[in-house]
Amino acid sequence: MFSSSTPIAPSSRAGDGPALDKTQAQQFTDIPIPAGARMDLDRTLILGPRETWIGRLVFTSGAAPNDLFEFYNRELPRFGWSGITAVRAGTSVLSFSRGDRIATVQISRTTLGGSEVLVTISPRGGMDGTGFSPSPAAPSNRAPVQGQPLR
Repeated sequence: MFSSSTPIAPSSRAGDGPALDKTQAQQFTDIPIPAGARMDLDRTLILGPRETWIGRLVFTSGAAPNDLFEFYNRELPRFGWSGITAVRAGTSVLSFSRGDRIATVQISRTTLGGSEVLVTISPRGGMDGTGFSPSPAAPSNRAPVQGQPLR
C-alpha cells in the first residue's frame, strides 16, 4: 500500500506493469501510466493512432487515490498536457488539454483498497446546441438572466 508521502513512479512505458503487454503499451505514449497498473479490457475503448487516440482507458492500481491524484497532477504536464481544473474529492477529477484534445482523469477508491482510474480523451470542440462544432463558442439564443441579490 502506498502512503501519501510515497511518490508513484511512472513506468517508462505503459507495459512495465504486470497486466499491460507490449501491444497495449505502444498505444499510450502520450500519457503516464503508473507502474503496476492493471487494465480493465472490458471497459477500455481506444480509437485512433498513438499520439492522437481518443476514447477511455480504465485501469486499477494498488496506489491510494490521493497518491494517484498527485501522480497525474505532476506527470501529465511532463507529457505536454496543460492543466485546466482539478477537484480532489471522494471521486477526484483532473482535466488537461494538449493540442486538439482534452484529457479527463477520474480517480476513485476501490472497495478492497487501491484505486480505479478512468482516463477519457476527447477532441476539443464547442457545443452549438446540436452537438460538437469546431467553433470555440457558439452564439446563444437565450436572453441573459437577470437576478436579484441574495439576502
